[in-house]
Amino acid sequence: MALHRAALELVEDRGLADVTIDEIAARADVSARTFFNYFPSKDAAVLGSQPDDVERLAALVAGRPADETPLEVMRHVSRTLLAPTSADPQLRLMRRRVLLSEPLLAPALLGRNVRIEDTVTAALERRLGLTPGTDLRPRVIAATVLAATRACMEHHQQGATGTLEESVDEAFDILAAGLR
Repeated sequence: MALHRAALELVEDRGLADVTIDEIAARADVSARTFFNYFPSKDAAVLGSQPDDVERLAALVAGRPADETPLEVMRHVSRTLLAPTSADPQLRLMRRRVLLSEPLLAPALLGRNVRIEDTVTAALERRLGLTPGTDLRPRVIAATVLAATRACMEHHQQGATGTLEESVDEAFDILAAGLR
């Protein structure tokens, strides 16, 4: 978390192109070698993307009770990932400001989102006992859930009342009702 925060602070202050990995590591009071134990690149540090994030996501999906529907599973996973204990709201706001001001991060963000969607899709396919790529439902569920989760975060960053978890529940209720 210290490296992610340091990367965001430096990039917000000076811009992505003018920040080095050595500076991020120094701000977080670690060595550059330690930096690479957590992040493969400067972009990943700014995004907060660690290599084991997608594995953690797959484990959350796999660890849910067998009788839950895919939508119930994903509601729990989204709430877990967005819980205040796992995500600092101020850090999220800083990350949003940086992402909006640094178009060079778009490819890294898109790649991260594709990896997440692929991971969720594969985890849902395993849960449902499907041969990978034979059924569209897991991909549609994964893409829809990721969009709904992002919408909840944007809704809150635009000044919504209530908690982020309440918004996630509301979004999943909308999805469960069939987007009526």
